[in-house]
Amino acid sequence: MENIKSKNLAITAIIATLYSVLVYVFSPISFQMVQIRVANALMGLIPILGVPAIIGVVLGVFIANLVSPLGFIDLLSVAPTFIGLTIIYKLRNYSVLLGLAIYSIILGAWVSFMLWYVFKIPYVECFIYVTVGIAMATVGLGYPVYKTFKRILGGCKL
Repeated sequence: MENIKSKNLAITAIIATLYSVLVYVFSPISFQMVQIRVANALMGLIPILGVPAIIGVVLGVFIANLVSPLGFIDLLSVAPTFIGLTIIYKLRNYSVLLGLAIYSIILGAWVSFMLWYVFKIPYVECFIYVTVGIAMATVGLGYPVYKTFKRILGGCKL
């Protein structure tokens, strides 16, 4: 039991750290209307690592968004992130690709709302740009991460 708790805590900490560091390193393309959050490649680990990874990404999003040019409102992004990650996890046995795509749409809608609210950027145009960028990172990078880790781990349970 203690080993499971330690393992889950380690997964959560590693994912949170990786996510926030990747956002900081790639900050010029992690915020605003045209954004490709390279850190979203980690979404491909959600179907494999489960709840500890979900918690790690949510913490990582909160930490990364502390420096967001959108200010306090971007800290609220943990809510749609949690919803999207839960959908990815729930769809893991049906279609990981679909889960990643739904996540991209949910986050695209939320980020576009924030950009419209803070900067008065036209919502529909913003939604298109933001969602494509999120999908490039989440689906375009996240799905290969998922496939690679699934192949490496085989049937092993972490």
